[in-house]
Amino acid sequence: MEPNDIRAKLLCLLAAVAPDIDPESVDPERDLRDQFDFDSMDALHFASGVSAAFGIEIPETDYPKLASLRAAGELIEERMAPGR
Repeated sequence: MEPNDIRAKLLCLLAAVAPDIDPESVDPERDLRDQFDFDSMDALHFASGVSAAFGIEIPETDYPKLASLRAAGELIEERMAPGR
C-alpha cells in the first residue's frame, strides 16, 4: 500500500472517530490531542479502527505511536512491510 493511500485511509478513520475534524486541516506532524479535542476514548477508537482497517495488530504499548498522522503512517508502513 502506498503512503498516500495509507494517509487517505487514516484521514477517513479520523473523521469517523471525530466527525468534527476537518481532514484538510490535519497537520501530519502535530499530536492529534494538541490539534483537536481528541480524548483517550477517541484515541482508543482510532487505534481499534486502524487495526481493523489495515488488518494489523497494534498492541496497547504501541498506541502512542499513533499520536500523529505521520507517526501512524510510519507504524502502518512498518507493520505491513514484507517479511513482517
